[in-house]
Amino acid sequence: GIGLLTLAVLVAWPLLARGRLRAVPAVLIAVLLATAVTGALGCPIQRVTFEGLAAGVRPPEPAGLWGLLADGAVWLTAGTVALVASAETLLCAAAVDGMHRGPRTRYDRELTAQGVGNAVCGVLGALPMTGVIVRSATNVQAGARSRYSSVFHGFWLLAFVLLVPGVLRLIPTAALAAILVLTGVRLVETHAIRALWRESRSEGLICLLTAVTVVVAMRVVGILLVTSEWSQRTGMI
Repeated sequence: GIGLLTLAVLVAWPLLARGRLRAVPAVLIAVLLATAVTGALGCPIQRVTFEGLAAGVRPPEPAGLWGLLADGAVWLTAGTVALVASAETLLCAAAVDGMHRGPRTRYDRELTAQGVGNAVCGVLGALPMTGVIVRSATNVQAGARSRYSSVFHGFWLLAFVLLVPGVLRLIPTAALAAILVLTGVRLVETHAIRALWRESRSEGLICLLTAVTVVVAMRVVGILLVTSEWSQRTGMI
């Protein structure tokens, strides 16, 4: 119900807002309303959970650091993550460049910044980062016109985590899921798919098969994760 409410607000707000209210993002209104409704009704719903910024920083132990550096499996994993993350970032940057008329991406600078950032993440024991099309597309749809928007994006996340983590823990995850769903749907260019299908049936079939496979695979992974969590709670293997 909260997911459907969020979707309804996301679709209706741009149509109903008048005057200066148009400057208020529909995403913000949807999240605030979903959070207020779940709080007022006391809904037993899953919300955003995290232990704080300090809990996510786990530097490797100095004693075992040299052992990790000498382990070939570590280097293989690092190389794999670097290649996959770089490819995803470049694809994301190319897609975002096609969504606006502002400054174009400097790919060398983009990969250098990502490499430096991920090196710091490794030292801190944090997860690696990469460019993501949904996040970037949301930024563009919100009216971003320069790369400073990405910098402020990270700044606001850090500020909220450090200053008001309790507020973030009130947000229902169903609302965030609804935002991702709608953003993903809006990224689908149906006219491009139809044009691809008219030009080459085999290429169109590959496109549709890939999309269906990704959705099914993610669904299977989700079911496995839920099953694993349920088994752990009930003591079953």
